Amino acid sequence: MRSSICVLLLFIISDFLIPQEQPSWVKNLKIENPAQYYFGIGISKISEQDADARALISFGQNVQVKVKSIFQRQVSEEGKEFSEKTTITEELISDISLKGISITERFVDTTAKTFYSLVQYRKTEYDSLVTREIEREILLLKARNKIMEEKREEELRAEKTRNLQEEEKKKEQLRAQQQAIELKRLEQQQEEERRALYKKIYGEFLQHTRPEKVVTFRNGEITHQTSSFMVKGAISPVQLNEAFYAVRLAMIELSGNVRFRKKKFDQQEAFVKIQILSNAGEYTQTTLAIGVSQAIASIADSGYKFKRSKYSFFASGNYTDPEWEYTTISFFGDKRKLSIGATSFPFYEQFKTHVGFMAEVNYFIDKDFSNPYRDLFTFGAGVRLQASDTFATQFAYENNEQFTLSFEFQF
Repeated sequence: MRSSICVLLLFIISDFLIPQEQPSWVKNLKIENPAQYYFGIGISKISEQDADARALISFGQNVQVKVKSIFQRQVSEEGKEFSEKTTITEELISDISLKGISITERFVDTTAKTFYSLVQYRKTEYDSLVTREIEREILLLKARNKIMEEKREEELRAEKTRNLQEEEKKKEQLRAQQQAIELKRLEQQQEEERRALYKKIYGEFLQHTRPEKVVTFRNGEITHQTSSFMVKGAISPVQLNEAFYAVRLAMIELSGNVRFRKKKFDQQEAFVKIQILSNAGEYTQTTLAIGVSQAIASIADSGYKFKRSKYSFFASGNYTDPEWEYTTISFFGDKRKLSIGATSFPFYEQFKTHVGFMAEVNYFIDKDFSNPYRDLFTFGAGVRLQASDTFATQFAYENNEQFTLSFEFQF
């Protein structure tokens, strides 16, 4: 037992105290028979692991050209299509070069405190190893290429589908635009045909001047000549009922009116009218006028006293729609009364504007200007016979009390 312990101690002491003999690859930094082997030597004063790493790097650099050559040959043998799709990178070569490679031998120079590592493989053995690794890598590349090809095909199909959808969308938009253009053209054509038909049927009527009054009230029209004069008489009993005179200055009309009751002068009116809208519109026409009025009532009972005059702003107008039996709706309003009425030419196709019919309703705010019965509402209706643009006559029932006959002249 003592002898065994002594031998062990001597061995340990000799290992630390007696210098180890360096291998030839450490002394010469190369191996014997380098033609038969690939090798790499790593030297480090840091650690054994650092020396191992340096040895592997050196080995990889020594075999890099060989590995690349084998790889290129193997790839080319797979065919042109695979070869064109495969890129051999330096990273890939380095990775394959060291697959399955381990440190062959290590040496520690305790005196110099230096670590040595050796990687050594017989060339035939390494070439066989690398070839197998390359074949496995090619299988992986083929699998990756297939996946990428399928992905590209899927992307191409998706892009084709998107392109078809986009093309179909553009076609649909184009069809919609064409339909909209065609619809607009048809609408314009229909509108032109409607306009032409409307003008053919109603154009002549719309060119005619409108009557300046309904039965008793004057509407938005002004005299169509320089001057106009109207005289009206009651039929039963026969007597003078009303006289009117107007002068036109451009779109302004100055007019005066007198009314008689039982052969006595009873009412006086004066107007300044400005026509602000004259027969505006293509299919229907609108006329508007504004102005001021002065009026005196009950002159037969109280005498003519100008200071009893009542002043007011007024508005009047017409709306003509030939589709309503060639009818014009009229209105008038001031502080004395509100009036609305209509003039229609239902036989226009036979008689043009030579024969017309009127009707009106008046609401009196100031009953002094109503009839002798001081009615709140009065009604009037009549027939208008127009011989020419400058002469017309009218037969009417008005103010809830009498029949009248009037003659109107324009000059």
